[in-house]
Amino acid sequence: MSSFPADTPTAASRSPRHAASLPQFAGDLGVAAPPAHAIALSGLTKTYGAGAAKPALDRVDLVIPRGALYGLLGPNGAGKSTLINILAGLVLKTAGRAAVWGIDIDADPRQARAAIGVVPQELNIDPFFTPREILDMQAGFYGVPKRERKTDEILAAVGLADKATMSSCAASSGRMSARSMPPAPPSS
Repeated sequence: MSSFPADTPTAASRSPRHAASLPQFAGDLGVAAPPAHAIALSGLTKTYGAGAAKPALDRVDLVIPRGALYGLLGPNGAGKSTLINILAGLVLKTAGRAAVWGIDIDADPRQARAAIGVVPQELNIDPFFTPREILDMQAGFYGVPKRERKTDEILAAVGLADKATMSSCAASSGRMSARSMPPAPPSS
C-alpha cells in the first residue's frame, strides 16, 4: 500500500513536472487548520563530501498522512538516519523541501523542530538523572520558563509519575527509552 494519494508521484517518478501535484506547504496555505500530512518531502536530497559527492538521499518524495504510523527500513547507509536528522534540524539538506506537521523546515526551522520528537537508538540520558530532572532539562532546551512547565502532567501522561524521583540507573531499559523520548514542547 502506498503512502501517496493517487495523483502524487512515487519515488520512481521524480521529475519536476510532478511538483504541482505534491502537497502544499504551510507557507503556501496561509491557514491555521491542522495539515493533512504529518510529513511531506519533495525532492529531498543530501550529499556528503566535496567533488565526487556521495548522495545519502537522492530526490526523496514522501507523504505521511496525519495519524499514520510509518517505519523507515533499509540497510546501513540507506539514508534513514539522514532523513530523520534533516527533519529534526540536526543535518542541513542539500536540496528539496520538507515539512513537519505542515511547517516548512526552511521557512520556520524552530517551529518545525518543536513539532517533531526523535527517540534515538542509543540512550542519550544521564543515568543518574530522574525523570523530573530530564523533563526540566528538555523544557530548558526548548526555552520554556519554569513557571510554564507541565512536568507533572507529562510524567503522568507517560506513566512515570510514580517514578518521578527515581534515578534512571534503577529503571528498566524500556523505561529508560521512554525517558529519552522528547515530549511535545513542555508548555503544550
